[in-house]
Amino acid sequence: MKHYDMDAINFFRPSPTDEYLANPHKGCCTFQRFNGDPLYSSSAWSEEGPLDGALAKGNKATGIPGYSPRIVFPEGYLPSTVAYCRWFWEKFEPIQGQHDFSVIDRAMEACRERGQTLAVRLMPFGFVTAGQPALPSWYDDRYPKTAFRDWKVKVPVYESSEYLELWGGLVREFARRYDANPLLETIDVAFIGPWGEGDGRCCQEQCDRFAELWQKAFSHTPRLALIAGNPEDGDQMRASVSRGGGWRADSFGDLRWQCSQSDVRLSWNHMYACYPRRVPEAGATDAWRRAPVHFETWDVPMHQYQLQFDLDFILEQGLKYHTTYFMPKSTALPAPWLDKLLAFCKKIGYRFIFRQATISRKVSPGGTILFEAWIENVGVAPLYRRYDFALRLRQGAREEIIKFDEVDVRSWLPGDAWLEKIIRLPGGFRPGQIEVSAGLLDPVTHAARIRFAVTERFGDNWVFLGNVECV
Repeated sequence: MKHYDMDAINFFRPSPTDEYLANPHKGCCTFQRFNGDPLYSSSAWSEEGPLDGALAKGNKATGIPGYSPRIVFPEGYLPSTVAYCRWFWEKFEPIQGQHDFSVIDRAMEACRERGQTLAVRLMPFGFVTAGQPALPSWYDDRYPKTAFRDWKVKVPVYESSEYLELWGGLVREFARRYDANPLLETIDVAFIGPWGEGDGRCCQEQCDRFAELWQKAFSHTPRLALIAGNPEDGDQMRASVSRGGGWRADSFGDLRWQCSQSDVRLSWNHMYACYPRRVPEAGATDAWRRAPVHFETWDVPMHQYQLQFDLDFILEQGLKYHTTYFMPKSTALPAPWLDKLLAFCKKIGYRFIFRQATISRKVSPGGTILFEAWIENVGVAPLYRRYDFALRLRQGAREEIIKFDEVDVRSWLPGDAWLEKIIRLPGGFRPGQIEVSAGLLDPVTHAARIRFAVTERFGDNWVFLGNVECV
């Protein structure tokens, strides 16, 4: 056990807070919408993101993601720093080999203006019999297709080399343009079935090829494979997770029955019969340690509330799976559920409490400062993006930022992180008090973007840790 000279150090213990923190890369998502846009008016929603001229003009006062001067609680919804949108292939490649990603550019601009990042799924085709887009006409005319169930339409032959080349070509081009863009939050790994949600047969070898394609294309952006289908049909989730991807699931909260039995205990549903089977089956139980988990609600929460679903059980399961994103489809949330859903969104993803800092009381010019810190992640998942932990020393107009290059905040799993560093005082500080604060810096803007869950936080998100006297 280390013994301190108690006359030479100070312990600073900031005060934890339970407030909602509008931190990036976690929490409630908007769906085919952005902050400030109206919610969907009923239980219906769009399966396609906003198109030409359809980007609603909402509140643009939120600024760069993470810098909103105040947290906006939308009527009937929860604050959001992530917009989740998905679009069909025909929009991006109406003519073979000619790509048009202008809708992505506009969506990213909307996110930048409204304090969000953009999570994306590219979809090969939709539920055609419901009037959603089919394959691009140029593909439909020339390349292999096959029947699907009892539909009166054809779908791609997923195992064909042509499909791998052409659908994969769009994915690679998207990655070439956007993978390094800090506004791109996640990308879904999707290639089988309507909306890319996995309903269909594809041999495991082809699933592996597609997963490898996504892995090579996206070196910066977290990849999320959809949980769907049967392993014997080819497992796109297993293929992607085995290559470092996270996962995504639809129908979160599904406790309905899908059979004729009146007793729900005798019936199939996602919460009981899908997730607990498919997650371990796909080798995804511990995937959350390196990539996110994203849940989209079954139907809409209002309908779940009307059916008297067990919300406590649903949210308990969401925490068990180490969820980072919760997407309730930009529809009005039941008022009696709002407090519990807000508490859930505080807990999912990461939440960092700065528990303690140990700092030298005094330092001479050119001398050293002992710094130690205990930071606890009380969330259920890590932060999957790089941010730089740093100290700020400030005395009047003199300011010095000291980054801890050896600290990787992505390794801060739920539980404790302990930091130690001996810091040599930079030149230019005069005798007197030096203010010490800590922050998590955006590697691009170098501003403190991540909010610690403590009250001793300046308006610029730095946490005050006390003063060191320069003698």
